Amino acid sequence: MAFTPPSLDEFSREVGASAQEFERSLHAALPGGVESLGNGSFRVSSGDVCLEITAAPQAPRRIGLFALPVLQTHFRFLSGAREARAALIARLDRAMQRGGG
Repeated sequence: MAFTPPSLDEFSREVGASAQEFERSLHAALPGGVESLGNGSFRVSSGDVCLEITAAPQAPRRIGLFALPVLQTHFRFLSGAREARAALIARLDRAMQRGGG
């Protein structure tokens, strides 16, 4: 099921990924469309859509000895039509999917 944010202006959510995995996924989704601003901040551009993302590491989720990295992310759109924003979020989500469960 696709993630539908409560607002296509800005929203926050947790992401189960390390900072490095998150950045790799952004670049995989939009080769040439991701600018690293440092300190976990990114500017993503696709067509007329411009999006700023910040990602901050949180305490890992633990299940026994297994630890999952967690990032608190904040997405803020700077430009783009609502439909194009939704399409960009769907594209980013597809690039960040792992596994088949």
